[in-house]
Amino acid sequence: MPQASSRDNPFLTYVSEHPDADAQALKELFRILAKRTHPDTSNADRKSFVRLQELYHEALARMADLEPTPRTGSTQGTQDASPRELMLVALYRYKSLLPTMEIDARVPDRAGAALKSAIAAAEEYRAEAKGALESFASEFHARRQLLVRFPDVRTKYRSLMKGIGSFFDYQWMPNAYNLRLARSYLEELHPVTDYDPTGSPELRSNRSAPARSALYRMRTMLEYEISLPVAELVI
Repeated sequence: MPQASSRDNPFLTYVSEHPDADAQALKELFRILAKRTHPDTSNADRKSFVRLQELYHEALARMADLEPTPRTGSTQGTQDASPRELMLVALYRYKSLLPTMEIDARVPDRAGAALKSAIAAAEEYRAEAKGALESFASEFHARRQLLVRFPDVRTKYRSLMKGIGSFFDYQWMPNAYNLRLARSYLEELHPVTDYDPTGSPELRSNRSAPARSALYRMRTMLEYEISLPVAELVI
């Protein structure tokens, strides 16, 4: 997505005019503007609403890039957050700090730090979530430079990133449209059935399988999270 300037991004305009604005203020502005463009509540076309979401997340990403990665009890507004909320905030920051939705080996160090924070929070939250994040960190994030050559991994990764984005859209504005969109992206990730360490040479040497398996575990984790009540996330 091309970078927007404050002239064509209402959220960046608001921040430039209100230097003390925080993520909660942007969230309230998003809710106001979304009512005018949401395809379920207005006559606006779907592209207008999707574009508004993109601009909102770009502004939050800029804000996340300026703030330290939250750690339990160390960032204002997170002291009373649950392990689940801390995990999701860190995962959101990880997604926001990535340069694109394509596999890119050159990712900011702070993205890796956000992923570690998500794992640390998941340790106090849910074993399955921690396992999915650890698998993603070791089998995908740490191997990005090698995995860029596999088209099947690139395709699944884009689906996961779109699914994560729509998942957070649903957290900010829970409605049937955002829920359908998140689930449709996540459903594009399937269980890995073409890898068997004890099977034929073709199945034993499938080097992309561990990464695809890690992506599928992330799908499973997000589907569980989306079945729960929306979280109160302080970015």
